[in-house]
Amino acid sequence: MVPRFASPITAFLASGLLALSTFVYADPMRLSDLKDANGRQLSVDDLRSLMPGAHITNVINNGSTRKWINKTNGTLNATSDNKGNLGSGGRLVQVAHATGTWSVNDNGSYCVNLEWRALTENWCRFMFKVGDKYYGVTSLANGAAITTEFTIEK
Repeated sequence: MVPRFASPITAFLASGLLALSTFVYADPMRLSDLKDANGRQLSVDDLRSLMPGAHITNVINNGSTRKWINKTNGTLNATSDNKGNLGSGGRLVQVAHATGTWSVNDNGSYCVNLEWRALTENWCRFMFKVGDKYYGVTSLANGAAITTEFTIEK
């Protein structure tokens, strides 16, 4: 015989797990999604106008939020809330710091180099705008390429 309290608890736990599984397994946005949403790819000229002096907020797939300002001399100083423990050498820290550089390539990609305490990040993204949001993607040829969300403010 199952105790009477098992049914409400089981129902509560099941609904919580269902909600959590929806959050955890949500499909990431892909290049094809950007195109379906009429996302506009930023040109080299767009990027060279937008990026100098821009305040960047970048949410990466592990949940960390990073922020920096693209200085006009091509340098930046970044911080991360370190939810993904990126660059901290495996230690639990609340905020991680990095120095780095940024540039816009002639192929229309925005490139960033970040020197965290325990690792170096070096990446380039083709940037798209959908509404008031920006997204970066590593490949223009692969519709399944996962995007990264950016907030860009001047």
